[in-house]
Amino acid sequence: MKPAKYNFHKVAVVGRPNVGKSTLFNRILQKRKAIVEEFGPTTRDRITAIVKWSGKTFELIDTPGLNPAGGGRDRPLQRIIEKQIMFAVKEADQLIFVCDAISGILQMDYKICDMLRKADKNIILAVNKVDSGNLMQNMSNFYSLGFGEPISISSLHGLGIGDLLDKVAHNIVRANNLSDSVSRLRRLTESDRSREPIKLAIIGKPNVGKSSFVNGILGEERIAVCDIPGTTRDSIDTYFEKDRKSFVIIDTAGIRSKGKIKDAVTYFSILRTEESIKRSDVSVIILDAPLGVTKEDHRIIDIVQKNFRPFILAINKWDLAEKEGVNKIGYEKVIRENVRFMYNASIVFMSALKKTNLWEVLDLAYELAEKTKKNFSTSDLNSILKSIEFNPTKLYSIRQMKNSPPEFEVIVKSPEAISDSEKSHLVNIFRKKLKLEGVPVIIKLRKKVFKPR
Repeated sequence: MKPAKYNFHKVAVVGRPNVGKSTLFNRILQKRKAIVEEFGPTTRDRITAIVKWSGKTFELIDTPGLNPAGGGRDRPLQRIIEKQIMFAVKEADQLIFVCDAISGILQMDYKICDMLRKADKNIILAVNKVDSGNLMQNMSNFYSLGFGEPISISSLHGLGIGDLLDKVAHNIVRANNLSDSVSRLRRLTESDRSREPIKLAIIGKPNVGKSSFVNGILGEERIAVCDIPGTTRDSIDTYFEKDRKSFVIIDTAGIRSKGKIKDAVTYFSILRTEESIKRSDVSVIILDAPLGVTKEDHRIIDIVQKNFRPFILAINKWDLAEKEGVNKIGYEKVIRENVRFMYNASIVFMSALKKTNLWEVLDLAYELAEKTKKNFSTSDLNSILKSIEFNPTKLYSIRQMKNSPPEFEVIVKSPEAISDSEKSHLVNIFRKKLKLEGVPVIIKLRKKVFKPR
């Protein structure tokens, strides 16, 4: 009786000889199924194994070292090896292209790049042997390969493997939902299509659970998902629907504090994250519950606030904090006392791994986006203005200039007489009266010009 054949998502590990493909394969498997040797390549056949990660199962394929320039007596063997590799590439759903941080980019890497592009597959660039901060500084060079942001790993020491597997799992979710999503989206009515989706930036410091959160959302069977191009070369935005609500998750990278910006890769990640924040309607800032609010978290919140975006603080791994006896009320009180200018931002306690309260985050994000798009009549605004007792100077009139976020212009007698704290007080009054809790409100002051009689 033949064993049942399972059609798992296939992930092939490819690269030139001696970059550590088999070490990576073994690190993922946590056992030495492939032979690993420090001196040159040893894998001459494709080796496969079934891997489970973050609720996703896939077939991992280890391939021999690819040497497009190989020649001499070993050329016949090299042809056989290349044939094996190209077969693995052809049948794979996505590829992990492994490079070497120590030796850098060789001409052979560029030749392999050309071969892989012709395969038209989803390619993850993994730079191996990044075992020190000095090697991290060279990571920016790998952008020249054209596969977007590289993931730095050390197969030998197990560094960055979780991030790599999260990326693989995320690609599997997209692949599994894409075909079904396209057909479902085609059936949307014209009224549904006319609704602008809510754009979400999922941000946070590295390893805080952003990928797990996104995978948890997109892994729901009841939602429609498809990928749409972003504004950067290596960014893919993901569109999905739930309960007739449309969302777009904007691709972002982990962001670090200035003190930890030691390499160009981190620098460009920050720039890309800031661009994602600017494009978003709402930012979901994911925090690590056991760690509390760190300096990096404060920096991220500051960036969001400077761009006047409403945000939600999603406290991830709350299940772990609860095991330590942490109290929700006390935890939230500490956050609100230590984070400046919260303007009553929402806080959600969740677990991306256990998929608890993920949709509460999305529901709140939808509410915030609807609030920030509101338009208010000039008569209603001026009624509020007249009811305000404001001593610093006379307030004449107000009008809304734009929305997303709401921006108002107030005509006053003497703008210079109003201090920053008094202006903040005025903003808070309008936020409360207009029921814009959790939304940044901008008020600009303009001096009244009196026409000569």
